[in-house]
Amino acid sequence: MQNAMKPSVELNEEEKPTGRTHTWPNAMIYEGVRGMESGGLQQRARHETILPFTRYLAGPADYTAMIFTERRRDSTWAHQIACLATFQSPILTIAAHPQSVLDNPALEVIRSIEAVWDETIVLPESSIGELTVFARRKGGKWVLAVMGAGPARALDIPLSFLGEGEYKATLVRDNPQNDAAVVVERSTARRGGTLSIELNSGGGFVALFIK
Repeated sequence: MQNAMKPSVELNEEEKPTGRTHTWPNAMIYEGVRGMESGGLQQRARHETILPFTRYLAGPADYTAMIFTERRRDSTWAHQIACLATFQSPILTIAAHPQSVLDNPALEVIRSIEAVWDETIVLPESSIGELTVFARRKGGKWVLAVMGAGPARALDIPLSFLGEGEYKATLVRDNPQNDAAVVVERSTARRGGTLSIELNSGGGFVALFIK
């Protein structure tokens, strides 16, 4: 009997996703996106709040997400971490230097971000080109990822997506005084509660919920 297993592949550069992964599921990623290698892109926060509702509707992509250098342009560190949890890619390729990830105060949350999720909910606060609010679940773990573009704003996000019972919550917030830093908080959360979030201009937020 011939072995049907084939090596997994990524199709790089401007290959257009066309649904062929239904026939060849080993073709895991098509790039086909203006990703982090585009160093001249100035409005990166807006670009990254458009992609989940345009390019990513056609399938997973290799954006080379999350960077903490000036290439992040008008986005904050928290926005960049949220990018990693928002963009769909079964192989997570990270743009950040490994040491900058290990030194990041949000390392625990970054490590918790999965390449493949069991469930994704796009919350109604989302607005293309302005705000993305994604809740994603793997097993009993939830991650809430928020990316903003444009001016600073305040949000109140209902936690209706959580399961029953109490969760331990690790929150990664924008630092109000420094876009190249984050504030990490720990608390508890329950379904039915509301999470208040303040975003810097081009800001972001990530919450990890574990029972």
